[in-house]
Amino acid sequence: MSEIAFRTAWQRKDATLARDARVFWQGLGGVVTAQEMDERIPQLCAVAYDGPGVVAVSTTFFYDLPRLRGRFAYYRTTVAPSHRQQNMASRLCSYSRAALQGWAQEHPEERLKGLLIVLQSRDLFPNRRHLPVIRQLDLELILIGYTQGGEQMRIVWFDDAHVE
Repeated sequence: MSEIAFRTAWQRKDATLARDARVFWQGLGGVVTAQEMDERIPQLCAVAYDGPGVVAVSTTFFYDLPRLRGRFAYYRTTVAPSHRQQNMASRLCSYSRAALQGWAQEHPEERLKGLLIVLQSRDLFPNRRHLPVIRQLDLELILIGYTQGGEQMRIVWFDDAHVE
């Protein structure tokens, strides 16, 4: 395994990153549909490469959470099966959080407070899912509730976030 290289895609409209993300999703055999790809390309946040190949992609869009009086980046990650046991989801999330936090500081009018993450994979944090705060790398994933389907909803606050 070579060193993982992370590339910021958020608001860059980079054709190479978009193409590579699409090839990655297609290679996963239907995990992301063609329609979802079309919707997610403009939402690209970051792309992780292991050598020349993509091993993980993050996407985001803004989502208002009135009960937290804030706007959050609804964050999604797709990781290649070959890299799922290497903390890749957390590493990409940490990188993406830093990129989005920097962007939010340059765009204070967006009032972005952090990331909103719905934990869909049961493989993530299997022994810690019951904890209200999961600490992983430099992230603190704080439980705020559950979806109607029973999936955990967690947030990661930006370092400079303030509640209004």
